[in-house]
Amino acid sequence: MERKKIVFIVNPKSGTLGKTNWIAISTKMLAQEFDLEFQYTTHRGHACELAQKAAANKVAIVAAVGGDGTVNEIASALIHTETALAILPLGSGNGLARDLGISTLLPFSAVEAIKKGKTIQIDYGTANGVPFFCTCGVGFDAHISRIFATNKKRGFWNYVILAIREYFRYKPVECTLEYDGKTEKKKAFIVNCANIQQLGNNAYIAPKANYTDGLLNVTILKPFGLIGAVRLGTFLFLRQIDKIKYAETFECERLVLNIPTDTPFHYDGEADQVPNRIEIEAVKLGLKVIVP
Repeated sequence: MERKKIVFIVNPKSGTLGKTNWIAISTKMLAQEFDLEFQYTTHRGHACELAQKAAANKVAIVAAVGGDGTVNEIASALIHTETALAILPLGSGNGLARDLGISTLLPFSAVEAIKKGKTIQIDYGTANGVPFFCTCGVGFDAHISRIFATNKKRGFWNYVILAIREYFRYKPVECTLEYDGKTEKKKAFIVNCANIQQLGNNAYIAPKANYTDGLLNVTILKPFGLIGAVRLGTFLFLRQIDKIKYAETFECERLVLNIPTDTPFHYDGEADQVPNRIEIEAVKLGLKVIVP
């Protein structure tokens, strides 16, 4: 019987945890059953290039060793192929891994998921044709993503400190939403389109999201004061953000966002420059993923 091959694509710069232990554990646990190859990224977009080659060569599994940005690059190359995505989560947020039940703390458990887990198919989304697997959107979270990308300090608490500082500087965005035959103008602190429930670090922006239903879960946060910000932070972690008065939520298959020039936008936490009109769509069951 032919042995399956796993290509591990490692982002040396992602996250706050060392990668040596994860790689050593992967080798020890998997080498007897699989052919293993470790490849290291050197620049943005490199993970996508490596994953494309692996999929073209019919590699059975590509394991993303990094954070949500690394996962996004690799998963983008694997959509609608026979190659399955595995995740060894080493990022700051690890949104997709957490939503799929993959351990973000124990290397043994995450590797065990590759060895003994099952393969499922999940949805993804596109924004002007660019795939995302967790969330995308405009507003404060995109603004923070843009700044955080250039910050030398990583990790959850550095993100929190940055968010608190920028909260007092940020101005909500005026935008127009088109969906289900409706056109609505909004002044929003955040417009988030989710494929999964959380942003990462167990902060649940879309508690009712289902990554197999073929729908986007949209959350709009209207402007709020300082007390509202405290409530928001609390309800995010309690999975109840849809219950606060300045949050509006709905589901749709397709959403068009019209935004002012230079409005911050992100795909899976990676900030990017986008045009004034963004077409966001859900794509049903387009990615194979290994889960526990």
